Amino acid sequence: MLKSVISQRFKSLALTAIALLSFTYNIHAQEGDAAIGEGIFKANCASCHFPDKDMTGPALQGARQRWIDNSSEEKFYEWIKNSQAVIKGGDAYANKLFADNGKSVMTPQAVSNEQIDHIFAYVEAYVPQVAGPGETAGNVGVTVEEDSSMMWWIMAGLLLLVIGAAVMSKSNLAKAEKVSKGEEIDHNETVGQGVRRWAWNNRGWVGFFSLVFVIIILVVGMMDLMKIGVFEDYKPEQPIAYSHTLHAGELGIDCKYCHNAVTKSKHATIPTVNVCMNCHKAVNEGTETGTEEIAKIYEAAGWDPDLNAYTGDTKPIKWVKVHNLPDHVYFNHSQHVEVGGVDCQQCHGDMKQETVARVMTTQDLNNVGVNNPDMDENAVKFTRPTLTMGWCIECHEKSSVDVGGSHVAGAAENEDSYYGVIHQRLLKDKKTYQRYLEDDVISVAELGGWECAKCHY
Repeated sequence: MLKSVISQRFKSLALTAIALLSFTYNIHAQEGDAAIGEGIFKANCASCHFPDKDMTGPALQGARQRWIDNSSEEKFYEWIKNSQAVIKGGDAYANKLFADNGKSVMTPQAVSNEQIDHIFAYVEAYVPQVAGPGETAGNVGVTVEEDSSMMWWIMAGLLLLVIGAAVMSKSNLAKAEKVSKGEEIDHNETVGQGVRRWAWNNRGWVGFFSLVFVIIILVVGMMDLMKIGVFEDYKPEQPIAYSHTLHAGELGIDCKYCHNAVTKSKHATIPTVNVCMNCHKAVNEGTETGTEEIAKIYEAAGWDPDLNAYTGDTKPIKWVKVHNLPDHVYFNHSQHVEVGGVDCQQCHGDMKQETVARVMTTQDLNNVGVNNPDMDENAVKFTRPTLTMGWCIECHEKSSVDVGGSHVAGAAENEDSYYGVIHQRLLKDKKTYQRYLEDDVISVAELGGWECAKCHY
C-alpha cells in the first residue's frame, strides 16, 4: 500500500515537472531571440512594416497581444503565414484588420512559429534611433574658403609705408647734406614739384618699375577675365537637404534611377517628385534630419502620411540649377552616355562623397578612384577648368572611339551601324587613317569633335 502511494506521488511529481518544463519552454519560445529576429524581420517584413509605426502595413509592436485579446494566438501565427486563409476562414478580427488597411493583401510568409517568435522578440525590443545633440544633415550651402586676398592688401600697404618712409628719410638726408655744404634749399617747393624732380632725376628706375607695374596690371586683369564663366566648386544651397552620400553611397542607388532621362535625352533632368515618392511613401523619416526634409517632399507631392493618400494639393520644389552652360552651347547627355559610353563620374566626379550637387574642380575629377580601390580612375585627366570650352576640347582630344569590328558585313555604307559608317568614311580619309594605323587610336577630335558646329548653335 505504502509502495503504491509513493509510486503515485512520484508519477504526480514527474508529470508536474514535465508540465513545468513544457511551460518554461513555451514561454522561452514565445520570447524568442531578438538578434535572430532582426535578420528575419529585415529579410521578410521590413519592406512593408516598421516595428513602431505605420508604413505600407501597420506597426507590429503589440500585434501578438492584440490578436490574443481579439482572436487567439493560434490565429496570430496562421495570419502571418497566410493571412488570406484566415480571412476566408471567417475570423472577425482578421477581416477587420484587412478592411482597416485598405484591403491590402499581406504576402504569405514561409516562416515557422519559432521564427515568428524571434521576429516579435526583435519587434517588441525595438527602440528607434534618435540623433544625438549637434547631429544634423551637414552644411548644404556653399563651401566658403577663407579669403587670403586681404592679407596681400595689408602686406602691400605695409610695403608702401616702408617705401614712403625710406623716401622721406632719403629726402631729409639730402637736405641735411645740402645744408652742411652751404647749398641753398628751396623752401617754397611743393610736394608735387619735389616728386616730379625726384622722378626726373631717377627716370631710368621710374620707367623700369612703371613698365613692370603696367605688365602686372595687364596679367592680373587677363587672369581675372579668364575666370569669367568658370564656376568650379559652385555648390548652391538647395530647398531640400538632399544627400548623394546617403542615396548613391550608402544605399547604392544608381545615378540613372533618379536621372532616368540621361540615356535618351539632351538633359539628365532633375528627378520628379514621383521618383522620390517611390521610396518615400514608406520611408518617412531620415537618419539625420528626421521627418523635416522628407515632409518637404510630401508637401510637393501632395501626400498625407497620416491618411496614407494623395490630397491633390501639390507644390513645386524650386531646385537651384548647378551645371549651367551658355545659351549658345549644345550638349547632349544621351550622345555621351549611351553612344560614347562616358561614365557619370568622368564629368561629375565621385558624387558618393557629396551632399547636394557641386561643380567639381579639375583636381576633384582627376583624383577620382586614385585612393579608392572600389572605383576606376577617370580615363581623361584634365588641365582646364570644369565646364569651360578648353575642358571639352581636351576631353575630345584625349578620348578615343572604338571603330574596329563595327562594320556590318555586306551592308551598304548608308545602311551600316553608326561606327561602321564612320569606319567606311575613315577609309576614304587617308591622312586620318594613316594616323589610325600608326597608333591604332581614333580620337573624338579626329572624327569631327573639334568642329565648331558640333557644339555651337
